[in-house]
Amino acid sequence: MIEVLREIITKTHSRLAESEAEVVHTLQHVVQSKLKMVETISAEEAQQARALFGWIVEVGPQNIWCALQPVLTSPQLLSGGIKLDQLLLESGLVANPPPIDRATFSNKHSAARFMVLLMSYIFYDKFHCPQPETGVYDISNSALQKLKWLYRYWFNQLEIAEENSGLEDRFAAFDEGGQFRNTEHNASIERYTSISCAGDLLAVDILTPANTRFLFDDIADFYSTADIVSANLESTVDSKSPVGRTQSFAQPARMNTSIEMFNKFRYDAKINYFSTATNHAMDWGEQGLLATLDVLEDSGAYYSGTAASQAEQDDVLVVERNGIKVALLAYTFDLNGYKRPADKPYLVNEVRFNDVNPEPDYSLIQKQVALAKAKGAQWIIAYCHWGWEFEMYPHANTVEAAHKIIDCGVDTIIGNHPHVSQPLEFIPRPGQQDALVVYSLGDFVSYHPESRNSKLAYIIKFSIGEIAGAIRMFNLQSMPVYIINEDRGDGRFDCRIVQFLDVVKNPDNYGLTDLEKSQLPHLNERVWRGILSSVANVPAFPQSS
Repeated sequence: MIEVLREIITKTHSRLAESEAEVVHTLQHVVQSKLKMVETISAEEAQQARALFGWIVEVGPQNIWCALQPVLTSPQLLSGGIKLDQLLLESGLVANPPPIDRATFSNKHSAARFMVLLMSYIFYDKFHCPQPETGVYDISNSALQKLKWLYRYWFNQLEIAEENSGLEDRFAAFDEGGQFRNTEHNASIERYTSISCAGDLLAVDILTPANTRFLFDDIADFYSTADIVSANLESTVDSKSPVGRTQSFAQPARMNTSIEMFNKFRYDAKINYFSTATNHAMDWGEQGLLATLDVLEDSGAYYSGTAASQAEQDDVLVVERNGIKVALLAYTFDLNGYKRPADKPYLVNEVRFNDVNPEPDYSLIQKQVALAKAKGAQWIIAYCHWGWEFEMYPHANTVEAAHKIIDCGVDTIIGNHPHVSQPLEFIPRPGQQDALVVYSLGDFVSYHPESRNSKLAYIIKFSIGEIAGAIRMFNLQSMPVYIINEDRGDGRFDCRIVQFLDVVKNPDNYGLTDLEKSQLPHLNERVWRGILSSVANVPAFPQSS
């Protein structure tokens, strides 16, 4: 914790020393309502924040910071013992205290929210705008990146694309009819297999068997009726490790799902393929990874992305259904700071999609695509764990990575990891059908109650078949879903995945809070019909006649 605070203090000191006038200007604009405050906070929180920011402008950011620095690294604060009054007293600021509700700042969670919000205005662009990667992605060792993660989770799931990337216009201009012929009405379909795809499975926190009795009931007719039902298993399933979310201060959470919840995925949702290459694959070391593979093997499910041996990694997964052979590959961009043993690189398929310098190495994908084709694969799907969390658009280098993956011979990319949904597109291929790229399906089974945009995700379903002698994708459909975690008191929850458009039509039927109901218009108009218009333009389930 001391090292984390030291990094934050150092960066804040440098920022104020170099750009205090800019910081003051930003805070003044917030106080004067010339700069909009994030809309996810309450009116009371906004009032308190403006009062705090006004006081900082009046006293001077550097004056306050110089007074606070010695106190911020005190052992008493590090142990969680210092309250606001004592902080002001020991810093010498008690004579001119901020005009805020002291009780609010006595609550650790509330105080943390205000401090993260303040940091977002001190480092305005870094927090409010997607930042292009210039080197190696490494959030696990950056305190400022972790604060940005909290800001984007608590307050602002970024709804703008990387500056000068042109991505907002690119996805808004999506024309489903012009770029992709969805159904071959007049062609003879000789044989085909169907595939459904959903996002991240993170059964931790309140997601227990008792709270998830009806988890998949509302979507099963669409999702669970495909020949291949797929999702991303973003945790271990290891009986020897603690179940749930295990977190040390300022470290990435370690995730582990119970066998009971895994069985709900496998048998209630009828998921028969799990992508397992994620940033949490090594959370519980080699033991946790191998234990998860044992569970998958025992369940009879298909999986790819992690392996127990080099021979297993080389024996890529090709599933044959109804005479159609589909390869299912999986890769992750990072391992949350954990390392694979030097002599066991095969444990996780790691391709560092987020990195810029050095660039990602696509040789593993090229190798596995060649192996899949040698096994007779007629269509190749890559499940890619990539991108930045709580950002609604992919970065420019992620889009570049998608093109390079398609160039490797992959036909379809299914993206996950950001915990919010991102658009889809079709990449033209000379002499071939356009390649579908889903940048992020969003969450599926998860608990992110303070992230508004994480509650809206989508599922897709499509067929791969032989049409007029060629293997093609057809009958692509989408279903927007809403993730409900209804608090019923006494530790009881009703966790369900339901059809989003039904929730929009009848919000009183789903046990939503007033806050959640108030968020629905934004999710429907700004997110689903705006940012995700490329998905919304895909025929919805059930298809209209």
